[in-house]
Amino acid sequence: MGRRGLLLGSAALLLALACQPRQAAVYAPWEEGLTLAYENPSLPQPVRSNGRLQMRVARAPIAPGGPSAVQLDLTSTQGRTTLNLLCRAGGVSLVAPDGQSQTRLLPEGFPASESWTERGITFRVVGRGAWQGARLLAPGTDPIGIWVEGTPTQGPRFRTLYLPDLGEVESLEERAGGWTPVNLLVARGFTDLPSLTRP
Repeated sequence: MGRRGLLLGSAALLLALACQPRQAAVYAPWEEGLTLAYENPSLPQPVRSNGRLQMRVARAPIAPGGPSAVQLDLTSTQGRTTLNLLCRAGGVSLVAPDGQSQTRLLPEGFPASESWTERGITFRVVGRGAWQGARLLAPGTDPIGIWVEGTPTQGPRFRTLYLPDLGEVESLEERAGGWTPVNLLVARGFTDLPSLTRP
């Protein structure tokens, strides 16, 4: 094969790779064992620490095209509960315990979808932004996420910053003409469930 043929072959390979469909980013936690802790920075101590919420990915079967069903265990001083997410084509939905009804947190195609409405709240993509808490991220992780603003029919507007593979890392609420942090990712790591001792 001559030089011209080699160049044409290389160009064809690059074009074929560029045309392959890319998997959509998952704007939710999905790695099994990933444990995230959140606090409300607007609260004084020790109320802030006592109100800490821990979220652990308990189960996330990996399927071709990315994760789909994700089970999250939430623990706080108030007790423990389980949430189920459905991640599909960039969208994230909260699945009710009956397994039927869903609440769309992010629409399919996110972040290309500019606006949507869910349960009386109008959402819109505000734009990209760098997360100030990037020191918590794994080395080499991109701290750039997507800000989404929610406008309910009643109550203040709020904004949430979503990062790929983590989901919500910071939420702000409009108060007195400014934006006040009300939920912030303060710890990230991996934990295993305690092993069961059998008689």
